[in-house]
Amino acid sequence: MADSDDECEDDSNDQGATTVEAIDEFAAYLALLDVPLDTDLLEWWKLNSDKYPQTARMARQFLTVPASAAGVERAFSKVGRMHSDLRKNLSEGTIEHACMACMNTV
Repeated sequence: MADSDDECEDDSNDQGATTVEAIDEFAAYLALLDVPLDTDLLEWWKLNSDKYPQTARMARQFLTVPASAAGVERAFSKVGRMHSDLRKNLSEGTIEHACMACMNTV
């Protein structure tokens, strides 16, 4: 029994070390000041993913482009239905506010 308890403690220490390493890695990434604004981000991450592996994984997760344009298509469809023959005299601002209200309802 004591051996299995020791193994659990070792696992939790490894997890804590991994968390600290991830925080240190992210802090080092944030400290980079010499990256030009016109840098190709995909190329930069390809070159630096070995140096910042956990941060690169986060970048892949949060910087990806959605594969579908369904949301945009739905928005255009709603606007088309709202801008019918009966509403053609509405001002641009009124249509914009109506679209925002329609798109942001639950």
